[in-house]
Amino acid sequence: MAFFLLSGAAAYVGELVSAAVVAQFAIVFMLIGSTWAVLGYQAFRNLLGPLSFLFFAIPFGHDILPTLMDWTANATVVGLRLSGIPVLQQDRHFVIPSGSWSVIEACSGIRYLFTSFFVGSIFAYLTYQRWYKRLIFIAAMVLLSLFANWLRAYAIVLIAHLTDNQWGLGLSHLAFGWVIFGVVVITAFMIGDRWRDTPPVIDETPQVSQPPLPRIIATALLSSAIAFGWRLGADNMVNHASIEQLPLQLDLSQSLGKLPKVEPGLAMLEPSFLGATAIHQGDYLYAGGVARIYLAYYRNQKQGQELVNVKSQIESSKTWEWRGNRKLHSISSLLPNLKTEKYTHADTVALATTLYWVGGYITQSEVHSKLFQAFNLLRGHGDDGAAIVISVSAHTEEEASPALAALIRDLLPSLLSDLEHTMRQSKRVN
Repeated sequence: MAFFLLSGAAAYVGELVSAAVVAQFAIVFMLIGSTWAVLGYQAFRNLLGPLSFLFFAIPFGHDILPTLMDWTANATVVGLRLSGIPVLQQDRHFVIPSGSWSVIEACSGIRYLFTSFFVGSIFAYLTYQRWYKRLIFIAAMVLLSLFANWLRAYAIVLIAHLTDNQWGLGLSHLAFGWVIFGVVVITAFMIGDRWRDTPPVIDETPQVSQPPLPRIIATALLSSAIAFGWRLGADNMVNHASIEQLPLQLDLSQSLGKLPKVEPGLAMLEPSFLGATAIHQGDYLYAGGVARIYLAYYRNQKQGQELVNVKSQIESSKTWEWRGNRKLHSISSLLPNLKTEKYTHADTVALATTLYWVGGYITQSEVHSKLFQAFNLLRGHGDDGAAIVISVSAHTEEEASPALAALIRDLLPSLLSDLEHTMRQSKRVN
């Protein structure tokens, strides 16, 4: 029951901060915990394997896409260079004598990875009896899926290069990828089958004692009450906060009031954050660069209208080309290392960074912002938060980088002060 209660607490926090994946994982853990509580340990142990497959019903993994894309691009470039083909690489883009290539989301290998993880888990569960052998096979399938995707990307580029771009594009691009995946999976199954465990001898004598019926009914009712109680508690706290807070008045005069506004002569990024309570966007001249400051303020957040949302974007116009991540060091004591992203459009370069302010805390981590939000809510301080996107457009990265660093270093303290003032103006009425 303690396991069930902890899972319920995690679901409560996930529901409170609109972190769907946390709530979904917690619900699966609650289902597993309720099996243990209602049917007993022996039944739980026998059903643990099948119950574990419930985790595959949870949609997750989007956050690893950039990393997979980087790995695929780097592995492809290494393979081409080992083949004697000259390559000029810039992040996920590279140029060879026969043309230019770019690794996009569809090339990341995430479909390979998740499919291999799923079918590998099923094969391991049905083939082996020992858990360590199951885990080893699943890990091997994950590594093989990564290698298969790298091999696919390298082979497609190589074939296109050797055939003057007659093969490796279009339908052959997709077909070749699935052929490689099928060969890798079937080969892995054939090798894994060599270490198949002998099926256990089934003892016809019942080994599990049946719990008394009143105990089963009482535990089931208690588990159901706890599960619904966490959800009702989260809804009550969110609704209570939304009723008692004053209307939002976003005032950024202290931080942005003295900055000279300009009509940008260069293309600018178009951030988009969904469901914000208030949005400010302005273009300013600073340190010789043109900066766009976009601020989306959130209050009374709920699913689809929260600070961290997978559909929110730094660049929503789809006219810019992403060129990779950069790091600016020693910007300020608040943010010693600042992660930025580089975009290009025609002859314009834009550097952009995203900051999350959550009730007095500043971070660039989406996970940390959710934790800060939960901490503030549990203390009764509300869920106020803001996404701050600062971008600088210039002709070269060397011009944009110092302008962005200077702007953040000089502007951040006063901007945070304005946000604190906005939050204080909307404290609950007692």
